[in-house]
Amino acid sequence: MQKILLAMLSLTMFVGLAMSADPLEERSEGVQFSYEDSISGHGNFASNNKITAQGPHADPRVISRLADVYLQKLNHGSGSIERESIIISNESTKTQIDPDAIYAFGLIAALDNNSMVYEPQTMSIGTGYYATYPVNFNSLLGDKTQIKNYASKTSMGQEINYAHGINMDQVASVEDDYSGWEPAKSLTRTLMNLNGGVTSGTAHLEMLQGGSRKSKSAWSNPAIDVDQVYTGTFDFATKMNMTVPVYKSVSEDYWLPCCSDGWEDMSYSDKKGFGTDAKGIFDCTCYKVPTTAQYPQEG
Repeated sequence: MQKILLAMLSLTMFVGLAMSADPLEERSEGVQFSYEDSISGHGNFASNNKITAQGPHADPRVISRLADVYLQKLNHGSGSIERESIIISNESTKTQIDPDAIYAFGLIAALDNNSMVYEPQTMSIGTGYYATYPVNFNSLLGDKTQIKNYASKTSMGQEINYAHGINMDQVASVEDDYSGWEPAKSLTRTLMNLNGGVTSGTAHLEMLQGGSRKSKSAWSNPAIDVDQVYTGTFDFATKMNMTVPVYKSVSEDYWLPCCSDGWEDMSYSDKKGFGTDAKGIFDCTCYKVPTTAQYPQEG
C-alpha cells in the first residue's frame, strides 16, 4: 500500500509541476520535506500536523508573501486505527531581488489511507497510581484536513467529528507558482479528492474561493462557497479541483521624467537616499534663462 500511495502522490505532484511556466529556479534547489508513516494498533491516539510553504522575496513593491500555501491534518479518538500517509512539501529558498525576474514557488501534497473504529479503552499506565487505577479513554473519532492557497484565496477541507467509524482515502494538494513582473503571473492549483465513509458521526465538506479583489478574505462576497454537513452514516466520493491564474500589478514610481517635474516628482523614500546635494543632478526640468546675473560685474 505504501508504494501505491507514493506513486499516486508523485503523479499528483508531477501534474502540478507541469503547470509551472518558465521556472527561474530548479525545484531540487528549494527546501524539500517528506513524511511517511504506517500505524496500526488499539488505544487512544491523536495527531496534529501543520505545514506552510512560501517563497521569500525582497521586492518592496510586493507587500504580501509569495507562493503562500498551507495544509493541516489532524485526527484523534479511542479504539483501533490503521493508517498509511505521506506528506511532502517544496518551496523556493532564493530571495529574488531582480525587479524584472521575480520567481517563487510553494507546494504541499498529502495522501493517506485511514481506517478507524471507535471503542472505549481502559489502560494501566506506569507503575504508580495509574497502574492500580487504570485510565479510561472514551473519545469518539475525529478527522480533519484543510488546505489553503492564499494567492487565489481558495480553501478546501473536510472535518469529521463524533464518529464511531471512519474509512477514508484522501488526496490533497496545494500549489502556487509566481513569476515575472508587470503584470506578475501566479498560477495556483488547489485539489482535494475524498473516497470513503463515516459511521454514526458528523461530516463537514467545504470549499471557499474568491472575494472582492480589494479584500484579503475569501469570506467577502465569495465566488464559490461549498458548505455541506452530514450527520449519520454516509459514503463519500468527492472531488474538488481549482486552478486559478492570478495577475498582480502595481504602479511604478517613474521618478525621473525629464522636463516634467523631475526632482519634485520623486517620492520621499527615493529623495532621502541621495541627500540634499543631489537635487541639482536629478532635477532635469527645462532650463530657464535668469532675468538677472547671479554674479553681477562691478564698475
